Amino acid sequence: MLAWLIQTDRIERRVHTASLHCVLNVATLLKEPVGSRRDYDLGEIICEPGTTRGKLTLTHTGRGVLVRGEVTAEVELTCSRCLEDFCYTLTFPAEEEFLRTVDDAGSMTHPRPEDSGGFALGSDNTLDIGEFIRQYTLLNLPMKPLCRPDCTGIAKETR
Repeated sequence: MLAWLIQTDRIERRVHTASLHCVLNVATLLKEPVGSRRDYDLGEIICEPGTTRGKLTLTHTGRGVLVRGEVTAEVELTCSRCLEDFCYTLTFPAEEEFLRTVDDAGSMTHPRPEDSGGFALGSDNTLDIGEFIRQYTLLNLPMKPLCRPDCTGIAKETR
């Protein structure tokens, strides 16, 4: 159990240090009728290109913005058998609703979703796509990553 916690902490730090800085302003989408949508290519909106790709659709739901799409992320993992580092590509669906916490007049409309583990729109009608992708990446990591299926583990040295 302790080895798994250490491994998870190392992965968390790697994914966190390579975090994506991508904040989208959705003020114009929120002024449009419910059901309005925008499509985004992650390669065009993420500041650090290359490690994350995919397409997202943002839909105005009335309560906030629904973010839905498929993401491909490249992360560096440590093999659970041989302990060598290797690059691993994940592809996963992602869907989350970012709820509004203030209305157009600036008064509070809903309690902060972060208190219940959800996502919230910023008071300036922005949403943090980077944190959204980071959390979904962590959720989709393999429990026991392998550099290759036939990895034999740590080789014993012979004299």
